[in-house]
Amino acid sequence: MTTFELNGKEVTVQGDHPHLLAALRDELGILSAKDGCSPSGQCGCCTVIMDGKARISCQLSAERANGSTIQTLEGLDIEEIDKMGQAFAACGALQCGFCTPGIMIRTKVLVDKKGPELEREYAARHLGAHLCRCTGYVKILDAVEALAKGEIPEEKHSAGIGSRLVKYEAEDLAVGRRPFIDDIQVEGLLHGAFLLTEHARADVVSIDASKAENLDGVVRIITADDVPGELRVGLIHKDWPVFIPVGGRTSYLGDVIAMVVAETREIARAARELIRVEYDVLPPITNPLEAIKSDENAVWELDGNVLSTSHYKRGCPEDVWSDCAHIVSETFQTQRVDHAFLEPESTLATLTPDGHLYVYSGGQGIWDDRNDISRVLDIGTDDVTVELISNGGAFGGKEDMSNQAQTALAAWLLRKPVKTTLSREESFLIHTKRHPIRLEYKIGCDENGELLALSARMVGDSGPYASVGMKVLERAAGHASGPYVIPNIEVEAIAARTNNSVCGAFRGFGANQAQFAMEGVMDRLAAMVGISGWEIRSRNVVTP
Repeated sequence: MTTFELNGKEVTVQGDHPHLLAALRDELGILSAKDGCSPSGQCGCCTVIMDGKARISCQLSAERANGSTIQTLEGLDIEEIDKMGQAFAACGALQCGFCTPGIMIRTKVLVDKKGPELEREYAARHLGAHLCRCTGYVKILDAVEALAKGEIPEEKHSAGIGSRLVKYEAEDLAVGRRPFIDDIQVEGLLHGAFLLTEHARADVVSIDASKAENLDGVVRIITADDVPGELRVGLIHKDWPVFIPVGGRTSYLGDVIAMVVAETREIARAARELIRVEYDVLPPITNPLEAIKSDENAVWELDGNVLSTSHYKRGCPEDVWSDCAHIVSETFQTQRVDHAFLEPESTLATLTPDGHLYVYSGGQGIWDDRNDISRVLDIGTDDVTVELISNGGAFGGKEDMSNQAQTALAAWLLRKPVKTTLSREESFLIHTKRHPIRLEYKIGCDENGELLALSARMVGDSGPYASVGMKVLERAAGHASGPYVIPNIEVEAIAARTNNSVCGAFRGFGANQAQFAMEGVMDRLAAMVGISGWEIRSRNVVTP
């Protein structure tokens, strides 16, 4: 047991928790401190005040708090917290709001220590302990400065087009009053945890869950055998299995083998480590260029490794290369990028008194969620309601389902509410990424820098499942020439299936990668012609 003062009251922690953050959230009901990355301590969302100092609570054991004084946003004076919320709202210092309560705590410590003497550079240095994926830091520092000086800007409301708006729910988000899915508590709640595959490409020979089933607090182990309807989901193609069954084959490290449902999150996560899986391990196919040439299928029960090919042609580049005064041939390679939203994926599935399935989703497409959940459960779409709970960042990475189908299945089978929240590591493994694309460009211009021809071939690594990969490569092809007039152009863009991470929607949607290559060859041509980058762009840009 650990005893400390929390927001002015003495409390005792009874449970066995992995860190102080879990004790605060799961046992003591403190929800302003968010879990964005525990136990790595990298995001700052779980910051609390401990003995007058800002501390990262996921890096402290509950025992370390014994005898200390801890303060969270729930314990601040109402007038003070309202003022902080007003400052952040008026300065536009938040978007999704997941990171903001932690930043608020840091702000209080800084303002209490320095008051009106708080310098922007000093505040910026200390806010380095916090990640903000949506907003950036300029407006956050504006809000911190306003609070330090006691000069809270007036919140301006819409006066029509061109006026500045205060974000919807800005104050409640800033101070942690508006809950995210993992903050929602319901009576009789059970918790889910996934067992992910150990191998990116392997046949599943057997699954032994007997030891996990016998662990106290475990309610049920769910596998593919428990799926009453269709096994696969997807935004465009239904090719993404919600579980890999015995006799099936894994296709990337985010594939789900089993789900443990237990009385607590910690029991569920402990039990999954007791599940024994026998694999016949196969070499993963990770090179997209080799994948599209291979006769060996990268993905279980899918033929071929070419997800899509987009091709178009205008004029004939081959006929005009000889007319070009300058030609650039270059190959570019972009990297796989994670969205790095601060809130890991979370789903809560409940049943209404009349037995209707009600799912709280943080995804970006609740109608798609509803339709695929109904297919997996083999029930009508009218039997499922999916409510969107504003998420803590997404940027395209939550368009595909992550844990919605499995959590809904667990609640439906058990007739009890179930919540599944991914750890940061699980989130990285499961959700989609920005496509890495290899772009081979050949471009030519005349002696004055006027573009004459462009040939581009792109190969994007889409991972094993479709997501929206074909649309991303199609968009990349469409943006291959950028905003420039080129009379002769031929473009081919291939989305390849591999055993790497699934790639899907991400802001820019393929255009970023194409522009990286196009602007690169424009700079090289400008140097050959002997004019500035600005001038060559001005001579070739599309005009009304």
